[in-house]
Amino acid sequence: MADDKDPDEDVGLVKTLRPFHVWALGVGIVLVGEYMGWNFTVAKGGILGALIAMTLAGVLYIIISLCASELGAATQSAGGPYEWARLFVGPGAAGSVGLAVYMEYIALEAADAIVVAQLAQSIFPEIAVFPMTLLVIGALTFVNYRGVVGALTLNFVITMIAFLAIIVFFFSSTLGGIVELNSAELWSQGAMPQGLIGLFAALQFGPWFYLGIEGAAMSAEECAKPSRSVPLGQQAGMISLLVVAAMTLFYCSSILPASDLGVSVYPQWEAARESGVTFLIVLMGIGTLLTCLASANGTICDSSRSWYALAKDDYVAKWFSAVHPYYRSPYRSVIFTMPIAIAFAFSGYLDQVITFSIISGLLCYVLIPFSLIRFRKMFPDRIANDKVRPFKGPLQPYIAWFSIIVAIVILTTLYWGYFYNLLFGLLFYTIAYFYFHYKHTERPMDWEKEMGWPKPVHHYENENKE
Repeated sequence: MADDKDPDEDVGLVKTLRPFHVWALGVGIVLVGEYMGWNFTVAKGGILGALIAMTLAGVLYIIISLCASELGAATQSAGGPYEWARLFVGPGAAGSVGLAVYMEYIALEAADAIVVAQLAQSIFPEIAVFPMTLLVIGALTFVNYRGVVGALTLNFVITMIAFLAIIVFFFSSTLGGIVELNSAELWSQGAMPQGLIGLFAALQFGPWFYLGIEGAAMSAEECAKPSRSVPLGQQAGMISLLVVAAMTLFYCSSILPASDLGVSVYPQWEAARESGVTFLIVLMGIGTLLTCLASANGTICDSSRSWYALAKDDYVAKWFSAVHPYYRSPYRSVIFTMPIAIAFAFSGYLDQVITFSIISGLLCYVLIPFSLIRFRKMFPDRIANDKVRPFKGPLQPYIAWFSIIVAIVILTTLYWGYFYNLLFGLLFYTIAYFYFHYKHTERPMDWEKEMGWPKPVHHYENENKE
């Protein structure tokens, strides 16, 4: 009798990633937000609004990062937010957050590829934007098809160059005296042009500084030592982003007037051009290009892992869960990122694409801390051992509740400028929630067999009642 079993079915993901790979995945996805997009906070709320948005979003992402570190180290799964919601919340939440992660990163990939193509066209005018966008998406998909180690090693190299470019610019302007700063005058002129309502409206762009850092934990299943690599790489990434976000806001707002900074497409590069220093102009131009490539590369990695996790549990077609027998990558899920990213890119509306990414991300920022709250409730200290909770974040679950409130507040600010995007996004994920909820009934889970954990606390409570 012919064996119709998929030959790739028993092949697992490779387990070789180190903390620097986790850092490269998280920071590589996010660093593009330091090069562009964050400056729209200035258009809405001025320099003060940008500072408030950066700080409040920073607090939110620190908490999300802590939640993701604890959950990722515990579950050690490639599914990330999907897996956490599946284990600790329910099938409806799992399906919708898994889809949200996928859409968040796919939309960001498309936006990154469009920007790379536009930059290429600005250097070589004969290049057409859309074919170049397709080339970028196709090339980076091939890199991820060939395996996660190569993809994230590449991400580490190009992300580090873009990261160091910001450091060099900062010290050139503060200690080196190479760049002339005009902080006091520019800050006073552009502090709060839209009044108090502008400060509130600016919050919608705060996530650009850090959007996607939670994705670092999605590499857990492919880490050699996930209980160490995920928390270390995730927290190092978050600290790195906090530092460069503060540096970026400081020197860009000290070189460019708020009226110019708020509408700039490439604020880092334009600040370098305003400085008149050729070395910095070239450096920030290279940094802008590399950070877009790193972000697109990392988003393919994370979105494919989310789709792979959904496929493993039949939320989408099981066919997508195959792992390449040689490259050990979820190659079908990787390839499937291409048509979706191209569809987003074909629209050509960069701000609309990124706004949908932000809406999808904010949904995750509600469900990730809620999954942590449920995890702590199901496995409190009295029954949780080192295997259940190899990393324990501070002040939980109180800060998780706080982050949910902050995420909802930031979500409401999209009313100013992106009301229909917000309405469509909420409707889309509400439909997804009920679809997955009714398609996948919650089944009793054998915690010892699947996770190697003791039974959660409610099992003991039910046994005592009986």
